[in-house]
Amino acid sequence: MNWRSTLPASCWDAREAATIIPVEAESTSDAVFLATHSSIPITLRDQVAMTGEGGPIGTVVDEHALLRAVQEQPADQPIIPILGKSGTGKSHLVRWLRINLSTKESTRLIFVPKHRMSLRSILELILEHATGDRAKELRAKVATAVDAFVDETEAMLRLRATLSVLIETRGEKKDRTPEEVELRAYLAGPTGLPALLGDPVFRGRLLHRDGPIARLVREKLSGKGAEDKEDAFGFSASDLDLSVDDVKKAGDDACSVAGALTSDLGLRTLAATMLNEQLGSAVSEVFGIGGDDLKNLLDELRLELHRQGLELLLLIEDFSIFQGIQGGLVDAITMIPTEDHQICPMRVVMAVTTGYFTNQMPDTVFTRTYKAFELDVVDAQKTSFDPAGFATPYLNAVRVGSEGLSKAQRAGSTIPNACEQCPVNDSCHAAFGAVDGHGLFPFNRTALDRAIQSQTVEGKFVARDVLTRVLRPVLYRDQTEIDEGRFPSSAFADDFAAGARGILSNVEDKIQLTSGDPEETERRVRLVRFWGDGSGPQNLSPIVHEAFAVPSIPSLGTVVKPRPRREGGAGAGSGAGVGPVADRLTNPDSSQPQLPPLPGLVRAVDHWHETGELIQGDRTRLRRIVHGAVTAYLDLDDGFSGASWWTSGDKHLAPSFDATNGVALDDNKLADALLPISRKDNSNVRVLRALAWLDTVEDWTDIPKGDELQRLCDQKVRSWATIVGQNLIPARDRRDDPELAQLAHALLTISKALGIPEAFKADPYNRVKALFAQAPVPQDAQARPVLRRWQEVISTEGGQRIGRENLQQRLLRLASYSQGFGKPLGLDVGRLSRALRDKAADGQWPAETPSLVREACDTILSHSQALDEVRIEALALLPDTSEIPDDISDAIAALSSLFRELSTAGLLPLSIDQGSIIAAGKAVKATDQRTLEKVRTDLLRWDVLSSDERLQVLTSDWDGAAANVRAWLVPAEQALAILERRFETGPVSEAQQDYEKTRADLLAAVAGLAERFASIDEPEEVV
Repeated sequence: MNWRSTLPASCWDAREAATIIPVEAESTSDAVFLATHSSIPITLRDQVAMTGEGGPIGTVVDEHALLRAVQEQPADQPIIPILGKSGTGKSHLVRWLRINLSTKESTRLIFVPKHRMSLRSILELILEHATGDRAKELRAKVATAVDAFVDETEAMLRLRATLSVLIETRGEKKDRTPEEVELRAYLAGPTGLPALLGDPVFRGRLLHRDGPIARLVREKLSGKGAEDKEDAFGFSASDLDLSVDDVKKAGDDACSVAGALTSDLGLRTLAATMLNEQLGSAVSEVFGIGGDDLKNLLDELRLELHRQGLELLLLIEDFSIFQGIQGGLVDAITMIPTEDHQICPMRVVMAVTTGYFTNQMPDTVFTRTYKAFELDVVDAQKTSFDPAGFATPYLNAVRVGSEGLSKAQRAGSTIPNACEQCPVNDSCHAAFGAVDGHGLFPFNRTALDRAIQSQTVEGKFVARDVLTRVLRPVLYRDQTEIDEGRFPSSAFADDFAAGARGILSNVEDKIQLTSGDPEETERRVRLVRFWGDGSGPQNLSPIVHEAFAVPSIPSLGTVVKPRPRREGGAGAGSGAGVGPVADRLTNPDSSQPQLPPLPGLVRAVDHWHETGELIQGDRTRLRRIVHGAVTAYLDLDDGFSGASWWTSGDKHLAPSFDATNGVALDDNKLADALLPISRKDNSNVRVLRALAWLDTVEDWTDIPKGDELQRLCDQKVRSWATIVGQNLIPARDRRDDPELAQLAHALLTISKALGIPEAFKADPYNRVKALFAQAPVPQDAQARPVLRRWQEVISTEGGQRIGRENLQQRLLRLASYSQGFGKPLGLDVGRLSRALRDKAADGQWPAETPSLVREACDTILSHSQALDEVRIEALALLPDTSEIPDDISDAIAALSSLFRELSTAGLLPLSIDQGSIIAAGKAVKATDQRTLEKVRTDLLRWDVLSSDERLQVLTSDWDGAAANVRAWLVPAEQALAILERRFETGPVSEAQQDYEKTRADLLAAVAGLAERFASIDEPEEVV
């Protein structure tokens, strides 16, 4: 049982919708056509070009004015154009005229339909009325010419070639501006358009199925299809907008002209004009018949009809089908009888798009035009058009059905009214509305207006769009939805969303329409949005709720009555007239109390909730608001190292919760976000809207229903914080954290590489200390460049690598405590100590650890083992004191004593600075020699050292000892060399011989040390 008792909830057969509401007017029977016809406003003009500002714009009339004009049409003004854009009802008007026009016995009527009229069909249609010898010749010519082309490809190739020849031979025109004359000469030359038309690269573009050549050939061979546009086929500038790839592959001449066309819209427009100028001649040459043949045929027919005392009336449903031969038709229809040329009168009523008629017709057409009827009503004209009056004849026809309409026509009876047999006729009309006794169900006036508005462009009513995009989809697709209680459907809401934009977009209003069943709630919202008066949440007529099986909401109370039918005007209730649809929509009752304006960000949320559209600035602000609210609930001030390291969004701290990446409002980013907020989730939208409002005021008390929204926000934000926390914060009850272990050992390796002494100790305390200790400052930062670069690579970030500081932050996030939002105040030493055990280093990385972190730690381990070049540098810089007898301090003392003795004897050369050498010797410690000898020994037994021992010997602090020894050894070697040269060249005294003997051993040892030092090569640079 439903609102119509045992009958289906709907009152029509969905299959009838496709039959009775077609795309084209000519595809229905006369019975259906007459049953669905309703008047639409037409602008009558005595002159065509009268639409300028301040000038006359014509008079609004109906179709009967057209009928009278045809009946009163004078012989010297034989043309009546029916103008309008595609879909405005030109074909419908021509058909209505054909049905209602009573012609005299002396009138021969030729109707030329728009579809499936090939070139041959058009001419044969006219030839049906011609009987003379000339007609026989033309019949034979038509049959022979068109039958020669059974293959479209051949026709297209010949048309392309013919156009090339005609452009080159006829493209230039001297009666134009100097600039156009020059451009035409360029385009018509052999290196211009002819080169492009003949190029194999552009063959595919020019002969593409949707291109002008292919479309024109199909039309001439088969006629236009229902899917073809109304405008005449021809070239446009866009057809010559060639891609870069095409240009590069073309021949030189074609490449040059194509490049020029691509970069210059004006040149492309001129090129398209030149091609279109030659289309008529090309069609005539390719198909063997052309405009002159049509002209001659009509002239022959009119001569014959004149001899019979007859006249000719030509009804053309679409002038554009004459493309290619239109010149002959224009010449024929503008020709009037004269004493010298006795032809019969001919009247022509033709449907043609406004742009084609005003821009491409020759002036002779305008001088021969009697009246023009235009279906594009300008904005300045206020009409009484009622969309309901236009729609109800179709609604009634679908209910009656095509068979019922045909039966009534055959019986000569009036069109049946299906509503008269309906058991809920009165209540349905009261709830949904009616026009002339025909009910609007399943629409009411508001729903119909909003659906129509959604399908209009610039608020203009287009009959075809209303029929095929509004009435037919609802009556065909949604009939089952109505019968099964699923209407208004989501498809209905999506199709017509633009017409209800801004109505019931406030989620708080939607909440008032909420019931226990989510699907029922959605249908109720759709019902009120489209069928309601737009003033907010409301119950509609109980009949409306019952018809769609959508229960009303008791708490809303007052039932809103349906909008009354407007009165007045010639078309009120009958569907006459047309105007901007937006002007006809009912506004909310101005007597209702108006709420204060919503804050801009709240309006942005409402718009986003309805459309998904959100400007970047509002999106960023909303994400920051949500981020701040959630972060405040995360308790990151209690044992989690401070909020900044969990909410910064830095890659090395992933997963983290930052505003940009953590909060998603875009439909296409919800799946990957940590905190997705869908505009289709009302609870999420309510909270987002409330937070946006709170961000603009001081307190919840400043927001309508602030107490309720505060509680809702508290609950929702806590749930969001739980979701975020579960993804971010590690479980504190885990004793062994594999990621912490891997991080700790990676940092420990870095500390060893930096030479931090605590890193090499085994106790947990020193190891933990080493993770954050500063690297020792070398005495001479320039002394070991290879080592310093190697340490820098291991410890610092670069490119896609993160460094020691980044890893320390991540480790602290896992194992530190803080208070408030500050930096870490303490470490979980026990947990970190367990992670630093040697066996913990063998664990595996958790899957959730970012690859950036894992790769950085792997790189650290790899670099820590790449020590060959660092070892080579160390060996090269290490002084060898192994040949100095005993202690180096004894050698230093002996050399200092020698200098003093020679100085006393006056034998010390002035070039020896004994003071600085003695001072340098005093700086050398006894332990320096032992330190250097141990380092050298370790470097020479490298293969038996452990990894830690290798790192320790390379990074330990022996630079100072080496520097001290080198500071004494270098000048000592230079002094010895001077003395040796002095002793070799001068006479040897007895005293000198005594000195020589006592110094022999010392000099030999020191000289050997100097020789070894001098032989050391500079270290190679380590990359």
